Amino acid sequence: MTRVLVTGATGFVGGHLVRAALARGHAVTALARPSARVVALRAQGVHVVEGDLVTGRGVKEAVRDAAVVVHLAAAVKARSAAELWAVNRDGTARLVEALAARRVPPRLVHCSSLAAAGPGGRGPVSAYGASKRAAEDAIRAHAHRVPSVILRPGIVHGPGEPALLPALLPLVRLGLVPRPGRAAGRYSMIHVTDLCAALLAATERGATVRHDDPLTGVYPLSDGIVHHWPGICAAVATALGRRTPTVLPIPLPVMTAIATLAELLGRTRHTVPALNRDKVREMRHPDWTCTYDAAARDLGFTPSLTFADGLKAALAPEGSDLP
Repeated sequence: MTRVLVTGATGFVGGHLVRAALARGHAVTALARPSARVVALRAQGVHVVEGDLVTGRGVKEAVRDAAVVVHLAAAVKARSAAELWAVNRDGTARLVEALAARRVPPRLVHCSSLAAAGPGGRGPVSAYGASKRAAEDAIRAHAHRVPSVILRPGIVHGPGEPALLPALLPLVRLGLVPRPGRAAGRYSMIHVTDLCAALLAATERGATVRHDDPLTGVYPLSDGIVHHWPGICAAVATALGRRTPTVLPIPLPVMTAIATLAELLGRTRHTVPALNRDKVREMRHPDWTCTYDAAARDLGFTPSLTFADGLKAALAPEGSDLP
């Protein structure tokens, strides 16, 4: 039995990872702020250390007995770039520094994002992507002390996914889905079950990152299929038993204006909309794809679930509370 520390255990991927780790017989510690989801974690037998990476509270206690660490905690949207950096870069730096302070630091597996690589691997184009790249750099700065592996998944889908399906379902039911710009858009996707399998595999094998090499120990992840926006919309419609929706191109300046208005409205409600200007910066680039060749070679990774397979579970009444 291995003691696995999971940050972000109350999130979408974290919930699936905790269940997968427990099913394999691991003991799990979670660093988390108090919430109803923490109560659920304790009911599963998870040892919860209350705290968070932003303030640093509880971090030393959480890492004390960990044999391996899976770092999932991250902000994907925020009211400002500074908030993204505070969570993604600075929070990661606090975690790695705490691990480096141990006499024998445990292995760290960090769940990053294709946004950190940017479209075609040419560098981040959004504040979110830049903050995730900065988190990777914080890990790489301690590579001489903390053995670390970085995974960069594409769009993660599956039961409980909080962004893509909740946004698409009402539009598909309406029969009209907007598309940013004229390009169809190409995307890599991965089912959350396959991502969790890769994360756990990386706790045991795979090259570790090096301070002087941006590629070693970094593994892009996908299901091996290039997904196009119209095809994604059509797959959702098929799963719902609806007709394929009309995909309407929206000029990017119009998308920016809509995102700006959504942000202004969000400020009055103290929320951050899924469609924001940072997201539009990513939408300006049509190619968000990767291959999983390196993960297959070093981690033994093989994707097992397609987007269509994932929709069946995500849309099942017991699989999600989606509208």
